[in-house]
Amino acid sequence: MSIAGIFLFTRHGDRMGFYQSPTTYTAKNTNLTVLGYSQEYKNGQDLRSMYLNGTNPIQGINATRAEGNQLRISADAGGEGSVIVDSTNALLQGLFPPFDDTITLANGQNVTWNLAQLIQVQTVTSDEDVWFEGWTDCNSWQTRLNDWYASKEFEAQAAIANPFFESMQNILGTGRPATLQNAWNLFDYLNVESIHNSSVQVTPEQLQYARYWANYHEAGSFTDVDLHNPGNIAGQAFLSPLLTAVQDLANSTNPLKFGYMSASYKPFLSLFTLMGLPSPLNDTVVDYASAAVIEVHTDNTLRLLFRNGTEGDFEPFALFGSSNPNSYPVQDFVNKLEPYALNDLSSWCNQCSTTNERGCDTLAALNGTGGAGYASVESTNGHHRVSPVVAGVIGAMVTLAIVAFALASWLLLGGLVKKHKRSSRDTASVSTKAPSEKGLEQKVSPSQQ
Repeated sequence: MSIAGIFLFTRHGDRMGFYQSPTTYTAKNTNLTVLGYSQEYKNGQDLRSMYLNGTNPIQGINATRAEGNQLRISADAGGEGSVIVDSTNALLQGLFPPFDDTITLANGQNVTWNLAQLIQVQTVTSDEDVWFEGWTDCNSWQTRLNDWYASKEFEAQAAIANPFFESMQNILGTGRPATLQNAWNLFDYLNVESIHNSSVQVTPEQLQYARYWANYHEAGSFTDVDLHNPGNIAGQAFLSPLLTAVQDLANSTNPLKFGYMSASYKPFLSLFTLMGLPSPLNDTVVDYASAAVIEVHTDNTLRLLFRNGTEGDFEPFALFGSSNPNSYPVQDFVNKLEPYALNDLSSWCNQCSTTNERGCDTLAALNGTGGAGYASVESTNGHHRVSPVVAGVIGAMVTLAIVAFALASWLLLGGLVKKHKRSSRDTASVSTKAPSEKGLEQKVSPSQQ
C-alpha cells in the first residue's frame, strides 16, 4: 500500500502561562518553552522516519530539500501570539535535514550554509480567515455557549465542581474565579505550574480532577452531537482546507505531497466528533504536541493515525464507525464531511448568524442585502474564499468608486449651475437634484493547553 501523501494537523508544544476568556475565548499572548520546541522537533523527526526515510515513504517526495510545490503549510497566528507558528517551525526543522550547500562567488570566496532550511509557512490570523478560529465573532456559537452556561445541566455540574475548585483557593489565588465556567483557566494554571514551578505543590489527584472538569468544559464548548450545530464550528471551519488538501494528495497529477495545519486543541475536539471517533478522542483535550495524520494512499484510500503527545507510536483509528482502521475510501471520506464544511466566508457568516464582523458586512453589501441579512452561498464570491482582508479592500474600492462618481456628478452639475448664473439672460433651468442611488485517557500526560 503505497503512500501518495499525508495531511498533518498538530497542537502546539509546551508553553508558558495562558488565559482565555471563558465567555468569548479571547486569548492572551504566551510563549513557547524550550520543552515545547523539543516536543515539536521530535514530532518532526518521528514523521521523517515514518514518511521520508521509512520503509514505505511518501512516493515522489524530496526527502532532502523542501520543495515548495510539494508542501502546503499553514499555522494559526491568532490570539496566543507566536506559540503555534514557532511550534510549526520547530516541527519542520525536525522533519527536513539542514540545508547544506556551498557557492563560490566571483572573487573566489566560498560561502557555506549548513543550517536549518527556510520553509514557507502561511500564518493565518482571525482577521484573515476563519480556518483556525471559527468561533471568534461567531454569534450563533456564542449564543449556544451562553445557553449552555445557563442550563440546568451545567448548573448541576457546577454544584459538584465549584466546591473542589474553592478547596484549592490557596493554590489558585484570589484573582481566579473558582468556578466550573472558569475550569479551563484553572486547570491550565495548575498544569503549567506543575511543569515549571516546583514551589507550587499540586498533587496528581488534584491535577487529574481539574483536568476532568476542563475536559468537560471544553467538550461542551466545542462539540455537539448534532454535527451541523455551531458547537462544532472549530472543526467545520477547519474542514475546507483539510478536504482540499486530501483531494489534492489523492490526485496523481497534483504535486502536493505534504499538507500541514498547525493549531490549538479546539479543532481536534470538533474534528474528531465530525469524523465519528469515540470517547475519549471526541471529548478530551489533546496533549501538547499531539499530532494526527491523514495518510492518503495511491489506491484512493486513506487512514487516520493519532498520537496524544510525543511518546509512543502513532495509532490508526477507524473512521465513521467503520470496522477497518487501516483503509477508508477517499471519496467516502470527502462525502461524509463535505456537508459540514464551511467552504467560503459567506457559509461561515450564515452558520454564525454574523453580519458585521470578519468581512460579513462587506459580503452582505456586495450581495445587495445591505447588511440586514447574511451573505448567500450563491453570492458574488461563489465557492471562492474571500477573506475579511480582501473583502475589506473590495469594500473600500466600492466605497471610493461611489464617492468618486458622486464627486464627478457634483462638479459637473455645479459647473453647469455656475455657467447658468454667468448668463443671467438665459432662461433655461438646470436641475441640481442627484439621481437616487458569517481526557485522552489512555495516554494523557500533564501538559494540556
